[in-house]
Amino acid sequence: MRQETLPRPRPFWSRPAPAALFAIAVALVGSSTARALHRARADRSLLATGRAEWIWYSSRVAKPVPLRFYAVREFMLRAVPSRATARIFVDREYVLSVNGQRGGAGGQSPGDSLAVYEVARFLRPGLNRVVIEASSPTGIGGILFAMDVAGAPLVSDGRWRVDRDPPALTGQARYRPVVWGSPPMYPWGYPRQRR
Repeated sequence: MRQETLPRPRPFWSRPAPAALFAIAVALVGSSTARALHRARADRSLLATGRAEWIWYSSRVAKPVPLRFYAVREFMLRAVPSRATARIFVDREYVLSVNGQRGGAGGQSPGDSLAVYEVARFLRPGLNRVVIEASSPTGIGGILFAMDVAGAPLVSDGRWRVDRDPPALTGQARYRPVVWGSPPMYPWGYPRQRR
């Protein structure tokens, strides 16, 4: 009895249709990876506020009503740095105070640039306090804050405290803020620094 030998199958890449499909798949995966890496690099270049997160007083707004509150963060310094640059974006209006001194004020809406203030002259060795008085005509908004202080950035995040009562300007704010998330966030995207 003679044993039949079957022809050896050809590798799939030697057949035109599977080889073409394989090449297309490799090209798509490669281009998707390249786009993702490019996007990640572009995102980092747009992020002028480091690890800052969007924070606000509350996410519970039954109907649009005006809101004014204070966002507070305390921090320690061993020595006063020669420079301390604060970058801030508050949708809609704000007053920035550092150790009770007015560091800046303004109003912003989606698409606007970050406001930048040099605040080193307000800092002191020991305990320091940043207060952002924020307001919105609808009760909804966001605060994004980053300050470079002696190589240790101070950013808006869940460690801040918020309060609606004016004693929060000098005392302890009572509540944790709502954290919307890191940029880009709708509707603010990546607030850019003015050039």
